[in-house]
Amino acid sequence: MSDERAAARLRMALVERLRLTGSVRTEAVADAMSQVPREVFTPGASSLERAYEDRVVVLSTDDRGLPDSTVSQPAMVALMLEQLAIRPGMRVLEIGTGSGYNAALLARLTGVEGEVVSIEVSADLAGAAARRLAGLGVHVDVRAGDGWEGVADRAPFDRIEATVGVPDLPPAWVEQLAPDGVLVTPMWLRPGLELAVAWERAADGTLTSVSVSRCGFLQLRGPHAGPGRTHALTGDLAVIGEDLPPAALDVLRDLLDHGAVDAGPVLGPVDVRLTGFALAEPRSVLFLGHPGDGLTWGLFDPERPALAVLMRDRILVYGDRDAAVDLYYGVAGAPVVNADRLRLEAVPVGTDFPDAPGAGGRAWTVEREHYRYRLTEM
Repeated sequence: MSDERAAARLRMALVERLRLTGSVRTEAVADAMSQVPREVFTPGASSLERAYEDRVVVLSTDDRGLPDSTVSQPAMVALMLEQLAIRPGMRVLEIGTGSGYNAALLARLTGVEGEVVSIEVSADLAGAAARRLAGLGVHVDVRAGDGWEGVADRAPFDRIEATVGVPDLPPAWVEQLAPDGVLVTPMWLRPGLELAVAWERAADGTLTSVSVSRCGFLQLRGPHAGPGRTHALTGDLAVIGEDLPPAALDVLRDLLDHGAVDAGPVLGPVDVRLTGFALAEPRSVLFLGHPGDGLTWGLFDPERPALAVLMRDRILVYGDRDAAVDLYYGVAGAPVVNADRLRLEAVPVGTDFPDAPGAGGRAWTVEREHYRYRLTEM
């Protein structure tokens, strides 16, 4: 079998798997993913078969050897394309060109009458993506630049899709969205809570989610990226938190160096309550690596100073032992939250939400530099 025929067979098989899992729901997205050759856009894949696995492919790494650009997992690509609900003839802006794969899918969905503009912070990646797209005869206006600013000279856009995560909505994206347009972007809201949100803007300027799905994306790079939420500590240990300046990280390292005290068992099971805990507790942190294996939740208060972490079925505390009490009751009292059933609203900072959340639904507010976000349990 020729490589071209083998690739076509693998594409069809991938689409069928994504149909079964619910990632692909419409014929338009199925057709696009069946026609665009992913292997052209995955130079990091070791084989044709690997290019069509439902997994992330690393495109480039930073000076620490960590991924700074990837070709996203096909299931996530499909979910976000479904959230966009693109129709032929639309004008679409993509933030984060990467390899150009998603831009090619967008071009297929918009058709010959549509327009796709894609902006990438890395000039090298933008150039390589433009060459791949041109080699396939796919017309996309690829720009090298800071995606935070959007592309004002081609606005307004019927659809805007960010393929990088952000903790806050850039005002330029909202301003460049056409009336009745849809903006889809991965939002970092709290440790362990990243959501792909499809936003619609109301006449009063409020943005409201029309669909939400859990996700995980590399974060926006460039001069407007803002403070990172993931921080290396020592060795293979990293911490994810809401507000962790260098001085706080030094306090955290010192606490870890001095060892922990076993504060006793937790009231389990706790896994189903961790999203609710993170939403209610701004001091929540999430460790990658040690202490413990895999992901470890905790509560960090640099003012005490104190750190309490969940270690399987027990709490370990570093520093002020009262932190263990805060963590115990914080997790025990946290509600079970289904992230996929959250409704999100966004208003500019200094603006009130237009009305109260729905009766009976729990609500949490997250405030960033440009927008305030209200998450309501539906």
